[in-house]
Amino acid sequence: MERERFWSPYVAGAGIGLTLLAALYIFNWGLGASSAFSLLAAVAVKGLSPEFAGSLKYFSRQLSAASPLKNWVLFEVGGLFLGAFTGSILSGTIGLRFERGGHLSSGTRLLTAFAGGTLIGFSSRLARGCTSGVGLSGGAQLALSGWIFLISMFVSGLIAAAFLRRLWT
Repeated sequence: MERERFWSPYVAGAGIGLTLLAALYIFNWGLGASSAFSLLAAVAVKGLSPEFAGSLKYFSRQLSAASPLKNWVLFEVGGLFLGAFTGSILSGTIGLRFERGGHLSSGTRLLTAFAGGTLIGFSSRLARGCTSGVGLSGGAQLALSGWIFLISMFVSGLIAAAFLRRLWT
């Protein structure tokens, strides 16, 4: 297998930091992605049943704007996809891959990926922010909640990896 070409973590980290700084300076808002998905869900529910969407307090903030689809976070997430696509083309690593551990069936891998994605999506909205919103933006602003989250995330990740390692080896 050909060695994949990745960016230096120092260059990527500096790029993320400069992007966060620009977002805070230009938009007065940090980076985050989970609110884009709840915004799209709110617009979809409103399209299907405006009365029901109007009765949901959770969607009221997203739907109160004159043009909710002009929210900058949608453009941010679109830029993430475009940037990842461009980066994979430039690095020569573009392609579809299905990665799984040696002791994990394809069905189990798909089921656990779907369950994990659903759980983290729900949790990020419950916490009012995803890892990039709470960790990157909160940590960069020296918010105590951001640092508690980052430390908790890494500790829980190390503990989970110790228990799940056997599935990948």
